[in-house]
Amino acid sequence: FGSSKFSSNQVELLLSPTPPPPRPLATLRDRSAMAFNNEIGGGSGAASMQIFDDVPDDFKLPSGSTEKGAKYFKKYCSQCHSIYPDNRITMAGQTQIGPTLFNIYGRASGNEEISSKCTERVEGVVWLDAPLMNYMKNPRVMTQGRVQMNFRGIPDFQTRVDIVHYLKTLDWSNDELANPKEKPSSIPFVRWMKNQ
Repeated sequence: FGSSKFSSNQVELLLSPTPPPPRPLATLRDRSAMAFNNEIGGGSGAASMQIFDDVPDDFKLPSGSTEKGAKYFKKYCSQCHSIYPDNRITMAGQTQIGPTLFNIYGRASGNEEISSKCTERVEGVVWLDAPLMNYMKNPRVMTQGRVQMNFRGIPDFQTRVDIVHYLKTLDWSNDELANPKEKPSSIPFVRWMKNQ
């Protein structure tokens, strides 16, 4: 190990017969508070929690509109996220930067493929009502700044509620999304031949 990049402590840990005891996992709110303090710089824990005060620990999603949620999704999310299981692009200006949000509700974070391999993934989150609401409010604070999205967040509470209601419809019970039409070929001649 003389010329390696390991420190003496790292070498000692590698050679030790028993692994060190696991550190306790911080709660989602604790991690959000730490990230908020790091992002803002020197804030108190109480001040950092104010950003997520509209979503308490025992949060129950209020009523909302899936129709409005679909419009808000198109405005805020669809530029980078697909709603189809195969992550297909269906609108002009859409990219495959983010993972598909099909079947997002109840899914563990980091399970879907993402085209940008250089970005860090969100870990340790099950996408239910409260995490989705907090993520849409400020993704960098919730994920400790590990998200490289050009998205500042949605401060309006009801807008986020409507989007969550819409996201709940993006599952296997939605036949239009679960069984989409076959993707057209990207080669014009093949598309022309199929239409003949």
